[in-house]
Amino acid sequence: MCGACGTTVYPDAVMGDEHTLRKRMLVAQTVTAVCAGLPGTPRIAALAAGWSVTSTTGSIALCPTVADVWLAVLIRSGPHLHQSLEARAQAEDPDGFAAQVLALGLHLARQRPSVGAQ
Repeated sequence: MCGACGTTVYPDAVMGDEHTLRKRMLVAQTVTAVCAGLPGTPRIAALAAGWSVTSTTGSIALCPTVADVWLAVLIRSGPHLHQSLEARAQAEDPDGFAAQVLALGLHLARQRPSVGAQ
């Protein structure tokens, strides 16, 4: 917590030192684009202090970091998310912010291959 707004700022390698709402919206947009068209696609919304990931059943996960967003999406997704994530990562500009978001998602998906298969 820096003290300016009174909220806790969680360390996040993707967000860096700028935890702005604009960057949070870009993360939500990037993750949503990866999930688009997949069955059971969760809804990701940018919040002032993080993100919410809402499943098709209505359960909500509040996520303070980008890694938490990906983990919530991986838990709520089907087996096709990994393929969609890889395809999107290859098509993205490697120097952009979205590429960092996708790289983390791909890393977590590769670490947890059994999550999407459940």
